[in-house]
Amino acid sequence: MDFQQVLTPSQFAAVSHHQGPLLVLAGPGSGKTRVITHRIASLIHAQVPSHQILGITFTNKASDEMGERVRKLIPESRIEISTFHKFCVRILRRYGNVVGLDSNFSIFDTTDQKQLIRHVLNELDIDTVAYNPSTIGSMISRAKNDLITAERYTEAYQESFGDHLQAVVARVYPVYQRLLLESNAVDFDDLLLHVACLLKSSPELRATLDERYQYILVDEYQDTNLAQYQIVMGLSLNTRNLCVTGDPDQSIYGWRGAKIENILQFERDFPDCKTIRLEQNFRSTKEILRAADSLISHNQKRKDKTLFTENKEGAPVELLCFTDERQEANEIALRIRSAVDQGDFNYTDFAIFYRVNSLSRELELALARHKIPYQLAGSVAFYERTEVKDLLSYLKLINNPDDRVAFSRIVNKPLRGIGKTTQNKLMRWADERGISLLEAAHQAADCSVLSKRAATMLARFAKMISGFSMADSGSVAHLMEAVIDSTRMIDSWKESPVEEDQQRISNVNELLSTARKFDEIFGDETNLEGFLEVSTLASATDQLDADAGRVTLMSLHAAKGLEYPVVYIIGVEQNLIPHERVLREEFRDGLEEERRLLFVGITRAEQFLYLTQTRERSLRGRPWRTITSDFLKEIDVEVNDQTDNMFEAKSHFDDFVESVKRGEVDTEALKASTPKRPLLMTGADLLKATPEAAEIPQGFSVGMRVRHPRYGVGTVMGISGYSRKRTVNVLFDDADESQTFMAAHCPLQPLGLR
Repeated sequence: MDFQQVLTPSQFAAVSHHQGPLLVLAGPGSGKTRVITHRIASLIHAQVPSHQILGITFTNKASDEMGERVRKLIPESRIEISTFHKFCVRILRRYGNVVGLDSNFSIFDTTDQKQLIRHVLNELDIDTVAYNPSTIGSMISRAKNDLITAERYTEAYQESFGDHLQAVVARVYPVYQRLLLESNAVDFDDLLLHVACLLKSSPELRATLDERYQYILVDEYQDTNLAQYQIVMGLSLNTRNLCVTGDPDQSIYGWRGAKIENILQFERDFPDCKTIRLEQNFRSTKEILRAADSLISHNQKRKDKTLFTENKEGAPVELLCFTDERQEANEIALRIRSAVDQGDFNYTDFAIFYRVNSLSRELELALARHKIPYQLAGSVAFYERTEVKDLLSYLKLINNPDDRVAFSRIVNKPLRGIGKTTQNKLMRWADERGISLLEAAHQAADCSVLSKRAATMLARFAKMISGFSMADSGSVAHLMEAVIDSTRMIDSWKESPVEEDQQRISNVNELLSTARKFDEIFGDETNLEGFLEVSTLASATDQLDADAGRVTLMSLHAAKGLEYPVVYIIGVEQNLIPHERVLREEFRDGLEEERRLLFVGITRAEQFLYLTQTRERSLRGRPWRTITSDFLKEIDVEVNDQTDNMFEAKSHFDDFVESVKRGEVDTEALKASTPKRPLLMTGADLLKATPEAAEIPQGFSVGMRVRHPRYGVGTVMGISGYSRKRTVNVLFDDADESQTFMAAHCPLQPLGLR
């Protein structure tokens, strides 16, 4: 194959560089996947054994796409292309005994993790309302991503001053980790933590893996956390043929531990590395690319690139302005319907992105109202549905009899008369004897605190589970069918007239179909562990169907790696994009990540890009007057006003602001013309017998000087609205444009009149 004929010069340079470290800075739509797959093909053509090549990325979708492309280029090759988590599963299946795991360990998803943490909180007599299991789980997850074990976390807390939440985590984390090992289980973060620790603590194992994987390619390197960084470094100490591809401008997962420094400092880690920039965009129009480039140029933590494209100029980026979110959703639906009716596009060509998932509600209603088919990424995923998780929990317990979370979930599903009281008694009895819950159920007759009936039901359940066998069934699908038949799981739904029950049956059948497909793919090598890995490690975007003929709705974070001919990004408003948390905390890194997030959204668009904002938006059950996002000042957009002149290009108020800027308005005269406020004598005034009286606070007034913690000192230029909807417009000294705030909820501090 003549790679030089099918690649651009920069792509070919990356593909043909085989020896030594390589950093590929790949802009959006620059053919990054093409470079990775052709580089693998180039290595195979150079007689590199396929088992020495390892490709690592972040999503199942990306790894599947890469694998398919490589097979088309090199039909007979079997290259290991995997996500970080799947790669770590394979390592732990083989070497997990070093950290106390048997090869049939279970993988807990976030729901399982939350359930186990809730159990730990209850055992420690900690209020689960005051200390939410999800919050505790997030803190433990962040610690693991930073390679902080339970022991290190507790030691660090004892040696420093922490808050109440950290104190709770310091108590929960060690118990949670102990119960995980007793259950022969790991959570998602353990997969990375255990492997990183293995590579550090076992030089022999590290050297063995380093020798095996002599050519490593890591995609989306800007999204790696500390644990993933250590794994990559550990595999690249001896044979340094490490190729990482990524873009600092698309690093959007800092909130879950990603370290942008990993890619920014790659040249420091490997001083002899070769750096290649992929700057030609093959996806978007020139107009869209200019908007993206203009926006991201305001960030400081980045590697400079000059994006360009040979695509057509394209339509201008439009800012659609609406009165509220209902009009916003309705107009977007009408625009999509019209474009499809005219034959210009299919529904599949449209995507709607938002910063927070709650913004999808009005969109869903509008699309349904106009009979527009849509799919929602990040909704209740298939594998999170109750009946699906129940059936999978049966399989997990069959595969791993020590799995206490799976046992607790299904021991009374369907109902067997084994209630919470009985389960709690069994748990305490099992913990006292150091045995698993399933083993305790087998021995329930010896547990004096259980009633005879409860002991009988538990023993019957345990006998049923022990009777299932993958070896006897021969396939995952046959085993699943045996579980469904023996438990009579769907019997009560068959005769039910309720649509929800019929949907449950459909979901069970869909899972059964998935098992059959898995069996077909792996043939004689089919195994229960592999099937459970696929179901547990599935992501929200894995369920998206690009050929479903539906409009796609998703968060900006979920949009990474996708592309659509027409993209709508709704709610480009202050406190949404950028998010209010970032503005409240006021740290530059967070603001830069928000800008990168919008950059990612913009660069998903191929032909048309629409940004939206509303005059008023309901958030947390209340209507709020919105403020235009600061990011819109950094993008050249064409404003399309749909708000009945609410966003008039030139108003009397704008004239007034311009007059103040030019110094033509006497704010002292404004002060003098302000009616005298009513006065109130305070207790201190009465005691001092002073003639002066204290003013009743009246809020803000035109001409008043105010201070904002972010924008500095400015002058109130206008006030409008009443009560909770009252807004204050301020022109700050160091700004060219005014800002609008909700008077009742803004951090403005009055300084007096000018």
